[in-house]
Amino acid sequence: MWEDASMSQGEKLLPRLARAWEANIAEVFWQTHHAGDSWDDQRSSNHQSDRCITDQSSSEEMEPSPPSPPPPPRVYKPCFVCSDKSSGYHYGVASCEGCKGFFRRSIQKNMQYVCHRDKNCVINKVTRNRCQFCRLKKCFDVGMSKESVRNDRNKKRKDKTQSLEKHTLSYNWTPEIQTIITTVREAHMATLPDMGKLPKYKVKNAAEQRGPTDIELWQHFSDLCTETIIKIVQFAKKVPGFTTFGTADQITLLKAACLDILILRLATRLDKESDTVTFINGMMLSRTQMHNAGFGPLTDGVFTFAEGMQKLLFDETEIGLMCSICLVCGDRQGLEDIQRAENLQEPLLEALKAYSRRRIPDDPQRFPKMIMKITDLRSISSKGAERVITLKMELSSPMPPLIAEIWEKQNEALS
Repeated sequence: MWEDASMSQGEKLLPRLARAWEANIAEVFWQTHHAGDSWDDQRSSNHQSDRCITDQSSSEEMEPSPPSPPPPPRVYKPCFVCSDKSSGYHYGVASCEGCKGFFRRSIQKNMQYVCHRDKNCVINKVTRNRCQFCRLKKCFDVGMSKESVRNDRNKKRKDKTQSLEKHTLSYNWTPEIQTIITTVREAHMATLPDMGKLPKYKVKNAAEQRGPTDIELWQHFSDLCTETIIKIVQFAKKVPGFTTFGTADQITLLKAACLDILILRLATRLDKESDTVTFINGMMLSRTQMHNAGFGPLTDGVFTFAEGMQKLLFDETEIGLMCSICLVCGDRQGLEDIQRAENLQEPLLEALKAYSRRRIPDDPQRFPKMIMKITDLRSISSKGAERVITLKMELSSPMPPLIAEIWEKQNEALS
C-alpha cells in the first residue's frame, strides 16, 4: 500500500519535473539566442558609428579651413617735428628718418642756420626743407637731445676703435716676422729699378691691331725677359732659407716660379688710363703690342690679373712677399725636399698676413683675397706653358737660352 502510494505520488511528480526541465531549456535557449542578437546589434551599431565618424572626418578634411583674419594695419606715430610717418624714437622723440638725419648732421657739424623771416616758420612734411633754422629750432622744442647725438657718435667711434684693435691683435708680430719682412723687402727692392727715376718710352712703328708675333717686338721683349730672369735669380738667393736647398731643388723652384714672379712684378706697373705696362728698362707696351710681342692669348689674362692686383692696393713689400711665397712652394713637380719648402713657406705666409693686416687693418678679408691671387697666377702660368708650343712655330729663330729653359720646364710640368 505504501508502495502504491509512493508510486502514485512519483507518477504525479514526473510530469512536473519534465515540464520544469523543458522550461529551463527553453529559457536558456531564448537567452542565448537573444544574447547573440544583442551582440550582433551592438556590433552593427559600432560599425555604423565608426562609419559615421569616418564620414565626418572625411567631410572635415574636404572642407577648407576658414581664412585667418588679416593682421591689423600698422599704426604709424607722426613725427613730432614734421608730422610725417615716424620710423621710431630717435634722440628722445618719435621722428621720421629725414628729421633724424637732419638733426644728427646739424649737431655733428655744428651747423649755424639763418631764418629769413620771423623765426616762426611752419614746419611740416611739405615745408620742412624751406627753413633749416626753424626746423632745427622745432627739433629742440619737441625734445630732441643734443647729448644723444654726441653719445651715439662716441659709441660708433668706440666700436670702430675696438674693431680695429681686434683686427690688429689677430696677427702675431714677432721679431722673426719683422726680420723676414725686412729681408724680403730689401731683396725685392734691390732687384728692381727705381721706376720713379726711370725714363719711359713707347715703341714706334708697331701694329695697332692684333696679329701674329711681331719679330721686332719679340726681340725687345725677349731681351727684357732674359734680364728679368737674372734679377729673379738674384732675388731668390736672398729669400730666407732658399739657399739651404740642394742645387737641384733650387733650380727646380726657380724654373717653376720664374713666370709667376715675372707676371707679379709686371702687374704692379699697369697704367689703366693708357692701358699699358712698363718693363724694367722703361719700355711701355700697350695691350695690343703685348699680344704681338709674344704673349698672344695670355695678354688679356695678364691685364685682368694686374687690374685685380691694383684693386687690393699692393705695395712693394707685399709684392716681394708674394714672390717669395710663389718661389718656395712645396707642390712643384720634381722637388725632392718638399718638407723643407713647406717649412720655409709657412713663416712667409705669416709675415704677409701680419704685414697686410697692420697696413690696412679695417679689411680683414684682404689677406685671403691676396692668397687667391696666387691661384689666379698659377692658372696664367699653366697657359703660358701651352703658349710656348705655338710660339716656337711662329718664330723664325730659336728662343734665347734662358727663356727656352724656363718655358720648356713649364711645358714639362704641364704634361
